Amino acid sequence: MPLKDSLLALLVALLWGAQVTAVKIGGAELPPILMVAMRYAIMALFLLPLLKRLKREQFGTVALVATITGTLHFGLLYCGIARVDASTSAIIYQLAAPFTLILAFALLGEVLKVQVLVGIVLAFAGVLVLLAKPSASGSVVGMLLVALAALAFALGSVLTKRLGPLDPLALSAWTAVIAAPQLLLWSFIQEGGQWASVQAASAQAWWAVVYTALSGGLLGFGLWFWLLGRNSMQQLSPYLLLVPLFAIAVSQILLAEGISQRLVIGAALTLSGVALCQLRVAQRLFSRLAGRKRQEVADEQR
Repeated sequence: MPLKDSLLALLVALLWGAQVTAVKIGGAELPPILMVAMRYAIMALFLLPLLKRLKREQFGTVALVATITGTLHFGLLYCGIARVDASTSAIIYQLAAPFTLILAFALLGEVLKVQVLVGIVLAFAGVLVLLAKPSASGSVVGMLLVALAALAFALGSVLTKRLGPLDPLALSAWTAVIAAPQLLLWSFIQEGGQWASVQAASAQAWWAVVYTALSGGLLGFGLWFWLLGRNSMQQLSPYLLLVPLFAIAVSQILLAEGISQRLVIGAALTLSGVALCQLRVAQRLFSRLAGRKRQEVADEQR
């Protein structure tokens, strides 16, 4: 993997890790569901030209995936982060990896080998350590919301694989266009004082919203798709493990949340489990791609 690509992969991990702190900062002044609706509205403005890439017959599938991975996933995630510290949120959200494997087993018939099963058990054990003694009364609710957000993301990912293939750029564009009004309606029903909070929001809160939309959203995913076009998933997957580490580091620098012994133990268990899951998945994807390439070469020789 070229040095430039490695540095860009590190940048993506940093951008995504810092998003948790940005959500925490913005959510202190803005209702969380309204904030994510604003995020998607900003993203939609930049992604409008990509809407035409979608095939008409795929609209129903994309609308379903967008509702799950956009509206439900991010709505739950922002509500959860608003109730618990950023470091803990970043660790619990890593359940997305084992949730994806469990759903792939249930819905796609994929095999869960021993290494993956051990990884799943370790990941959930780490989260249970964090749940055992929350630092505040509302933290349990927040942590459960983050875990449900991870489950929603996993469900959307598995459905994308089962119902796809889908153009990733078109899916990103339509997710923004579909999720923004859905989240605004959700905010209108559940939250109150939206207009007052928008008027009173500081420049810091607005910068947090813009960051989640442009830097963590558009730039982060744009770079990631570009890197996927140049490198294998096996090369890139280790960088995903750096996202929660960057999230913890940024939250400690900007929010000074403090690191407890329970957080260290929970993080070590969860990230070890996720590493076992992700590296196994990466090896499987690499093997499939290598096999496909060998088949293409064989076909050409014929």
